[in-house]
Amino acid sequence: MQDILITGLATLDLIFKMDSFPDQNEKYRAETAMFSGGGNAGNASVAVARLGANSTIFSAVGCDEVGSFILGELQRENVNTEFVLKLKNWQSSFSSVLVDIDGDRQIVNYRKSLPEDAINSISNFPVYDAYLSDSRWSEAAIATLSLARKYKKPGILDAEAPVSQHAVEIASHVAFSMQGLKHFTNKDDLMASLKVIENDFNSWACVTDGSNGVYFLEEGVLHNLPTPRIKAEDTLGAGDVWHGAFAVCLAEGKSEREAIKFSNLAAAIKCTRFGGQSSIPTRREINEFINSK
Repeated sequence: MQDILITGLATLDLIFKMDSFPDQNEKYRAETAMFSGGGNAGNASVAVARLGANSTIFSAVGCDEVGSFILGELQRENVNTEFVLKLKNWQSSFSSVLVDIDGDRQIVNYRKSLPEDAINSISNFPVYDAYLSDSRWSEAAIATLSLARKYKKPGILDAEAPVSQHAVEIASHVAFSMQGLKHFTNKDDLMASLKVIENDFNSWACVTDGSNGVYFLEEGVLHNLPTPRIKAEDTLGAGDVWHGAFAVCLAEGKSEREAIKFSNLAAAIKCTRFGGQSSIPTRREINEFINSK
């Protein structure tokens, strides 16, 4: 069983399902609502655990009720939280999330900056089979990807703006969002942007673009691997699930192309149901989906 370290943001999500997003300064009533663990790293770590790998998260919470909820949800999903920092006089992160009838989401997140010395403990971590970090905690992302490079293991960066140039330089794999790539390269052309990463950095790179699938270069040619056609109920966390699945596949020795195909399936299945982290698929569910086709 592979061991994977996931670094970054863990939150409490307050999720409201509505017919449409509010557009007036008045009160609205949600069709369905729930509390869930969330955040880029939080969701990815649950995905990793549900896909059968040993999942360890490096994040931070405050010594408050929100932090206790976040840790409880991760532990319930068999995520190892022993390295999560529990900070006094520091408020845990939380988000208000609206999901409309088409599964699209709007997110308002609150998070505090972390002290500069918060990453010091990472030097004592054991060796993992793969390392995944989001770009929400830049110093920790750099420290995590540096460990991956030191031990010659896959080091994957979930690259949403703002993206650290140093993190891109040391990552073995960078999975940009479309917005993240445009912000990083300052170019609107997808091919030109990916060639910047290919020519100026040593990282393998791709772009995740929701229902349009994933784009990447192979021998200078732009390729696209589409996602399955589904009726989206809730796209919240789909990208996080994709990154978690991608890390698991690389840890297992699969090629980037194989990893993209599997991760596309994992993210698509997640989108077919409402429910925060509870809607993240297991490996068995993904295999059943594959066998049904």
